[in-house]
Amino acid sequence: MIAWAAISSGCLRRGPAPIASPALPVLRVGTSADYAPFSSERDGALQGMDIEVAERLGRDLGMRVEYVRFTWPGLAAATRRGAFDIAMSGVTMRPERALVGYYTRPVASVGTVALVRADDARFTSVDALDHGGVRIAVNAGGHLERVARPRFPAATLEPVADNRAVLQRLIDGRADAAVTDTAEMQVWLRPELRALPAFGVDYKAYLLPADRADLAPRVDEWLVARETDGWLDEVRVRWLGSAASTAPNAAQRVAVVSLIRLRLELMPAVAAAKQAAGLPIEDRAQETRVIARVREVSSQPERTAAVYRQLIELAKAVQRSAPAAQSTASLDELRAALGRIDAQLVRDLDRSPKGSFQEWYGALQPALMGSGVDNAAVGRLAAVLTGNFTDTAIE
Repeated sequence: MIAWAAISSGCLRRGPAPIASPALPVLRVGTSADYAPFSSERDGALQGMDIEVAERLGRDLGMRVEYVRFTWPGLAAATRRGAFDIAMSGVTMRPERALVGYYTRPVASVGTVALVRADDARFTSVDALDHGGVRIAVNAGGHLERVARPRFPAATLEPVADNRAVLQRLIDGRADAAVTDTAEMQVWLRPELRALPAFGVDYKAYLLPADRADLAPRVDEWLVARETDGWLDEVRVRWLGSAASTAPNAAQRVAVVSLIRLRLELMPAVAAAKQAAGLPIEDRAQETRVIARVREVSSQPERTAAVYRQLIELAKAVQRSAPAAQSTASLDELRAALGRIDAQLVRDLDRSPKGSFQEWYGALQPALMGSGVDNAAVGRLAAVLTGNFTDTAIE
């Protein structure tokens, strides 16, 4: 465990521990300190998977780690103003956060799950929660609140400012259910509670401010190396359980799939921005520029261009079918975010083994389910990712 204490700048520092020279450059790591098993506080000390990863990252980069506290509702604003160099606290990859920074490749995959009291016979399924009078506690301002609102529109959602208090509401009977994820569930579950079947899939990654283009590739290369040598998987299993174990090739596919989903999740906002500007969905000149840009930076330009042709078609399909988005982001902001995602995605495409159709389809289908992409389109994308493509120009 790493001790920490508040200092005047808002950073949180470790207490007595064998650390490198204070003369080393500082790596400011953002943490909520309330989200076990990724990052939590116990007896004045930090612990968790992301804390362990942060400490190793700092050592390997030759930097001294300082922790900066953030709240989940304030994460995007803290990232935008550069309150830290990297947030490492079980951060879920979400499109609105991509507007303010870079995501690394994911370090874990989780599902959403609802916990209920074991003796409450009313709830035999997730759907049984979605009724009037059912009180559901959830962390306020975080990813899970955004998942729970559309999933349980008939129930009463009760956002709780301190994530550590969500579970207590259920135990005390002040809530009928508590929404969490399959990682945190392992810490929360106890004999008097039971978990309903998990739903959905989400990816946990690290988030860097948009002006840290210097640091983002370094962190990502480091994560690739730690996946390859097995260290990251050992840490993942230690904190998340044996079911979280992921082989390097599978982790590489997950990296590609997570960024594809993140890119598509921005498309409803892109459609809204185009509509506000009086622009059509299809912009062949922009498509040509995107293809040229990714080809230029890829070590496998034909494969990458073929993948992006499929992604562009999927993006247009999502834009055409998407419900009205609430985003106020401009088209320039959205394209800047897509550019950051593309920089990461091209690197991961270059690293990824072709794999079999079944492997790619199996990774893509659950990730893209509900995004407005049909199974036939998923199959075409999976085929291209296996290397089954023809490099022809956009017509």
